Amino acid sequence: MSDNESNMEEFLRNLLGEQAARAAMESMRARGIDPESLNSQFPDPEVMRQALTQFSIMMNGPSVGPVDWKSALQLAQSKAWDSRETAVTAAQAQRAREAMTVADLWLDATVEFSPGPVNRQVWTRAEWIDGTAEVWKKICEPVAANVAKAFEDVLNEQEQHLPELDPSTSEDMPDIASLLNSTRSILPKMSSFLFASQIGVALGKIAQSAMGSTDVGIPLTNGSTTALVARNVEDFADELDIPFEEVLQFIALRECAHRRLFSGVPWLSGDLTRAVERYAQHIAIDSQAVAEAAAHFDPENGEFTEDTLNEQIFAAAPTPEQIAAMERVENLLALIEGWVDVVTAQAALPYLPHLEQLRELMRRRRALGGPVEKILGSLIGLKMRPRRARDAAKLFQLVFEDGGTHAREDLWAHPDLIPNSNELDSPETFVALRHAEAEASADMDQALESLLDGSMGWAEGLDPSMDPEADTLRKAGYQIGQPDEAAHPTDSGDDSSEEPPSGSDSDLS
Repeated sequence: MSDNESNMEEFLRNLLGEQAARAAMESMRARGIDPESLNSQFPDPEVMRQALTQFSIMMNGPSVGPVDWKSALQLAQSKAWDSRETAVTAAQAQRAREAMTVADLWLDATVEFSPGPVNRQVWTRAEWIDGTAEVWKKICEPVAANVAKAFEDVLNEQEQHLPELDPSTSEDMPDIASLLNSTRSILPKMSSFLFASQIGVALGKIAQSAMGSTDVGIPLTNGSTTALVARNVEDFADELDIPFEEVLQFIALRECAHRRLFSGVPWLSGDLTRAVERYAQHIAIDSQAVAEAAAHFDPENGEFTEDTLNEQIFAAAPTPEQIAAMERVENLLALIEGWVDVVTAQAALPYLPHLEQLRELMRRRRALGGPVEKILGSLIGLKMRPRRARDAAKLFQLVFEDGGTHAREDLWAHPDLIPNSNELDSPETFVALRHAEAEASADMDQALESLLDGSMGWAEGLDPSMDPEADTLRKAGYQIGQPDEAAHPTDSGDDSSEEPPSGSDSDLS
C-alpha cells in the first residue's frame, strides 16, 4: 500500500470507521476508481489532517438543517469581497436615494398601484447578501432537503439488496453494511455542508453584479424595501456610453416599479415564492446518473465541474407537478418583467434621451442569462425563457392602448385570471378576445337594465295591443273589450229581468 493510498484510507478510517473505510476503498476499486488518482487532493499529509479536523468539527457539531447557512453566508461574503469596494459614501447614498424618490414621482403619473411605505436603501455587495438571505433560504432549502432525501432513498434501496448477497461468497458484506450505516449517519450534515458551499459561491457571484433587490423579478427583500447596490450600478454604467445619471435613474425606476407592483398586488410575492418552492419540492433526482458520475470522477479532469454534476442530477424527466410549478414561475416572471418594462418606458419617456437603448441593453442582459438566472439553473435546475418577457410586454402595451391604465392594472386583479402561457403566445388574440368579451358583457348588462326598468322592446311580430291570453279568456266566457273595460263573464239563457217570486207579501194584502 502506497503512502498516498494509506493517507486516503486513514482519512476514511477517521471519518467512517475501520470496517466502513475498508469497504469504501474496495468499492472505489470495484467501480474503477484508483484511490491513488485522488493523490492530488491530498498532496500533503498535514493538509489532509487539517481538512479532516475541520470536517470532523462539522460532523460532530449540532444539526443545522438542510443548509448550513452560517457557512454559506460566510463563504458568500468572502466571494463577493473586492478590495476596491468600500462602505457606501454619503454622496453615493444621497444620489441613489434621490434617484429612487424621482422614480416614484414619475411612476405616480403612470401607475395606479401605490408604493405604500417605502424604505429606500443603498447597499454594498456584502449588505446585499445580508439583505436578501432570508428569501434565498425559502428558495433553496426545499431543494437541499429534497436532494438529501433522494440520496437517502438510494442508500435504503442499496441496503435492501444486501440480503441477496451470498454470505459464503461475500466476506465483505458486514463491511458494506457498516459503510451504508456510516454513510447514512453523516449524510444529512454532509449534504448541508455541500449545499452551503454551493449556495455560498452562487450568492457571492450574484452579489458581484446585482444592481438591486429585484433583478430577476423575484422580490429578494421582505417588506417595503427598495435597494440599489451602488458599486454594481457604477460598474454597469462604466461599460456604457450613456451619462451615469441617466443610467442610475433608469435602474432606480425599474427597482421602484418592481416594488410598486408587489405592493399593489398583495398576492403576487407570496404566489411567486410558493411556485418556486413547489418547483423545488418536486425535483426528481436521477440517482443512476449521480452514481455514474461518481464512478467516472477524475479530479485531474478540468472538464468535470460542479455545473456538470448539477446537470446530471437534474437530468431526470420532470414530474407533472414540477412542470406545472415551472410553468407558473416562468409565466409570473415574464408578466412581471413585461409590466415593469412597459410602465418604466411610459414613465421615463419624457425624461431619458437614451431610454430605448437602455431598454434594449436590459433585454439583452435577460436574453443572455444574467447571473441570477444562471445560478437558479445551477441550484435548482430552473431554466428561464426571456422571450416570454417580450410577449408579456407587448400584451400589457396592447391592453393599455385598448383600455388605458386601469385595464392594464386590472390584469393583476386575481391570481387565477392573469394571462396564461398560451395567451402570451398571441397577445393580439388575447386583446381581441378580451375586447369581444367586454362588448358581450356590456350588451348583457344593457338588456338586463332594460328588463328591470320596463323599457325592453317587443319581439318581432308582437306589440303591446296583442294579448296572448285573449283567446283563452274568451273561451272561458270572459268578455275582452277595450283596454279600459274590465273583463267579466257573459250572461247565459234568457236575458229578461228576473221577476220577484210569486206569493210575495204584496199579493197577500
